[in-house]
Amino acid sequence: MWYYQVNGKNRFFVNVKEFFAARKASASNNEKRYAELRVIPQRRQSGYEIASYAVLPMLLLAAGALPSTALFLMPIILPLLYLLFRRFGAVFPLSCVLFYGVFSLVFNYDVLTVVYAVFLFFALIGVVLSAQLKPYLLCMTVAAVFAVFGAFAGMGIVRLAEGKPLGDVGKEYVMRQSDDPFVDYLARDYYENANIPEDIGRVKPNEKGYDKAVVELFGEYVKDELDGYAPYDCVHFGGLIALIAYFISIAINRRTASAYDCDISAEEVALGTRCLGGVRVENTPIANMRFPRSFLWSVLLPALTASVLLDIIGGYAALSATFMHAFITLPTAAAFVGLAAYFVSLTKGKGRVVAYILFFALMIAAVIIPIVLLISSILGLCDIILDLRFWTDFIRTEG
Repeated sequence: MWYYQVNGKNRFFVNVKEFFAARKASASNNEKRYAELRVIPQRRQSGYEIASYAVLPMLLLAAGALPSTALFLMPIILPLLYLLFRRFGAVFPLSCVLFYGVFSLVFNYDVLTVVYAVFLFFALIGVVLSAQLKPYLLCMTVAAVFAVFGAFAGMGIVRLAEGKPLGDVGKEYVMRQSDDPFVDYLARDYYENANIPEDIGRVKPNEKGYDKAVVELFGEYVKDELDGYAPYDCVHFGGLIALIAYFISIAINRRTASAYDCDISAEEVALGTRCLGGVRVENTPIANMRFPRSFLWSVLLPALTASVLLDIIGGYAALSATFMHAFITLPTAAAFVGLAAYFVSLTKGKGRVVAYILFFALMIAAVIIPIVLLISSILGLCDIILDLRFWTDFIRTEG
């Protein structure tokens, strides 16, 4: 028995010929509908958006020229690539990622560029795919999983290409790139704050051998970090950047319209700006996005149990931290984003402008400062357990 959907209704076919005929008729009807929606006049793009098209190439050039600082550019580059998908379809942004990887590796080969290029490729696919799905919790998961997989794949390719453990690759990278201003700053900062044994002694900046001592100590730190916590770093940065891109994609999709969007009407097309990348527009505002309490026993409890067992066994601190980060910290931080957006939605007038500024500042701080991310995840967990929005509405109503 064959299943297909015709004119929005489910039908079953026993005859193969009838099935393909219905499929062809449905495709023809869809193309006719697309043609009708494409000719509807739409609003113009904003000047800020057009300017962002010029910003993206500069960011990609900066990422290729200074790979050591490219990680800080990824939370901006990935949403801009998604914006290109929304406006022009999938080929254009994927081509940007391809050319970024090829030209960067040809003119300035760097192992970090390999990781970033592979990460961007899979992360972009993940965000685009998440925009085709519902509900929003599934969308977040898909975006994060693809991005984390891309980070793992990039590191795996580097591991195979170099033919040595990631820790050794990282140490050699520090030695080779010691002249890089950012690497030099990180090395000196780590050396000045490190606990150095008395039998080794700390070399002062004006003494001979200072630069060598700084690079060697920082190289050992990078080696130990990658040997133990490479999976944690992939989960942290991949998941965090993917969630940022997903929330921004929600805002982009709700302010644009495409003839290829799922279940879109002619009126909605006329109210939006023209796009080619079709999506399934999420009707749930970010302020209303919340995690159900079932998250506590279906995800949080198993992850917490696994982490505790690994700590009891001993020797698996990195794996335990990765479990906690992937299944508890990042999801609850995503829950906090919805909670923070809810409080912003309660403000009016000039207060809303200030609230939005504080909201974006807090989101940036959560990406950069680990303690802010931890506090955000704790507040998100409180919202899941106590439903802070309900009590806020209750207090406002009673007051």
